[in-house]
Amino acid sequence: MPVESLIQYSSIFIAITAVIIARKELKRFIPIGLFASLYANLFCYIANYLNWWEFPARLFPGVKDISFTFNVIIVPVLAMFWIRYSPLTRIKWALLWTTILTGLEYWSERYTGLIAYHNGYDWYHSFILWLITWYIWYSLHKWFYKDGEPH
Repeated sequence: MPVESLIQYSSIFIAITAVIIARKELKRFIPIGLFASLYANLFCYIANYLNWWEFPARLFPGVKDISFTFNVIIVPVLAMFWIRYSPLTRIKWALLWTTILTGLEYWSERYTGLIAYHNGYDWYHSFILWLITWYIWYSLHKWFYKDGEPH
């Protein structure tokens, strides 16, 4: 089994296990997870159209525009956990998560076939994108539960 497949299957296992363990606490954040998946898929389609990146190693060879593992499973889980567990000092928390995820993405691009950058796209673009994304998801959550109840 190639290392790329092992990384993807391990990531899926960890994400699903985390959701199962924290399922009662995360139930309220499912709309954020769904929006995060939609957001990630939409941005991947745009990036694919602009040829910013591609996903050479895929679990499903027929899905060429997105990373199914990342956009459909990992991103929604990360969004739900971030909204649920981020402390009040969100800027530090966002910088920490952004740095970790950008580092993992950089490592994946450099040493595996999971992602390949093109047309001048580089790790610092991902850093900025992740940093903005946390606040988009958080803003949606605050709007959705504006009065304590979903709208």
